[in-house]
Amino acid sequence: MSTHLEQELNELIRKILEMADIAIEAVEDSVQSLKNIDVKLAEKVIQKDTALDTLEIFIDEECVRILVTKQPAAADLRLILALFKSNTDLERIGDFATNIAKETIRLEGKSLLKPLIDIPRMEKICIDMIKLAFRAITEKNIDYAKRCIDMDKEVDELNMQINRELFSFMVENPATISPAFGLITVARALERIGDHATNIAERAVYYIQGEDIRHQE
Repeated sequence: MSTHLEQELNELIRKILEMADIAIEAVEDSVQSLKNIDVKLAEKVIQKDTALDTLEIFIDEECVRILVTKQPAAADLRLILALFKSNTDLERIGDFATNIAKETIRLEGKSLLKPLIDIPRMEKICIDMIKLAFRAITEKNIDYAKRCIDMDKEVDELNMQINRELFSFMVENPATISPAFGLITVARALERIGDHATNIAERAVYYIQGEDIRHQE
């Protein structure tokens, strides 16, 4: 690898890690805003989504520029493709955090249907997954990627558990339908965030060993 290309790739990694930090903070803040019905914090999450959009465009343009001007081969090419696609996943994670924050705003002045227990658990697992996925890329460690992928099952199980509990609320008391559906939407957003973290981990595996493991059982 030429020194100049290496510098450009390191800067690209730095930028996407900056984007990952913003996305992680958005997810954490969105759930915290919901837990405390903190509208100001929810509005902060929504405003920060612009920073993610700006970084997404910048990283996309940098990936394309490096591909065209440097014509990297082998592992360098796989790294750029992995970052290019992971960039989109991070932007979508930010969108789902915004959706959670909007639920907080919708609830302004109202109390939660029930104390949040499983939703913060989902959020913590999702954050750990995102961190593991990027550690896999930066440290070229497939074990981190595999751990991230395995953790997605926990997120899915919690999502189903939340759905079962909230549907029982709705059946027992129709007055709970609207607030219950709001929490179901939040759980679904976190479940999708877990899916996007899994996507990043799968791309880490592709970068490290050149194997596409998507859709494997």
